[in-house]
Amino acid sequence: MSWEDVVEAARQGRGVLKYARPARRALRGVRIPVIRPVYGTVYALTQLYGISWHFVANLLYREPMFRYRCARVGRRVHLEGAPPLIVGNGRIELGDDCTIGSPCTWDVSANAEFIVGDRVSLNYRNIVSAIQSVRIGDDTLIAGDVAIFDNTNHPVSPSRRLAGAGVSPSEVAPVVIGRNVWIGIGCIVMRGVTIGDNSVVAAGSVVTKSVPANTLVAGNPAVPIRQLSDG
Repeated sequence: MSWEDVVEAARQGRGVLKYARPARRALRGVRIPVIRPVYGTVYALTQLYGISWHFVANLLYREPMFRYRCARVGRRVHLEGAPPLIVGNGRIELGDDCTIGSPCTWDVSANAEFIVGDRVSLNYRNIVSAIQSVRIGDDTLIAGDVAIFDNTNHPVSPSRRLAGAGVSPSEVAPVVIGRNVWIGIGCIVMRGVTIGDNSVVAAGSVVTKSVPANTLVAGNPAVPIRQLSDG
C-alpha cells in the first residue's frame, strides 16, 4: 500500500467517524416500552433472590463465623452484610437485638474488651480500636463512618513512632458510651471519653472530652450546645 493509499484511508475514516457521535446520541435516546406486568415480575424475582441469598449467607456462613470470633453474641443479631473484620483476639460481647452494618472493622487487642449492650445499632464503616476497653450501652445508635479509639493508635513521641513502637500506657484510656446515645455520621470518639446517657453527638464531631448525660455536643473539638429534654 502506497502512502497516498494510507492518507486516503485516513480521510475516509474521518468521514465515517463524524457520524459516530450523532449515532451514539441517537442510541442513548432509544427506549423500549415498559410492560409493567413483565418488569414487575422480573423486579419481584430479583428482590426475592437477593433476600433469599442474604438469608442463606447469614444462616450458613456470616452469623456462625461472627459468633465464632466473639465471646458472646445475644439473640437475634442482624448482620446487614458481611460480618465485621475482626482483628486481634480480645473479648467481644454483644447483647440481644443488635444490628451491625457492613463493612465494619473492629481491632480488639489481646486482653482488651469491646462490650456492646442490647438493641445497639452499629452502622456501616464503623471502626473500633480497643487496647483496653470500649463499652456501648443499651439502645445506642451509632451512625456510619464513626470511629472509636481508646488509644492514640500510634505513639505521640516522634522517636517512638519512628522506631515502630507501640503506644505507651499513658496513651490508652477506656471509652464508655452510655445508654440511648445517638452518635451522628462521621464522628470520632477519642480515648478516655465517657458519653452520658441520652446524649447526642452531632454529625462530624470529634469528641475529646467527656459528655454529660442529656447533652447535645457538636464541633471539632465537640462542645456542649444545649441540654436535651423530652419537652
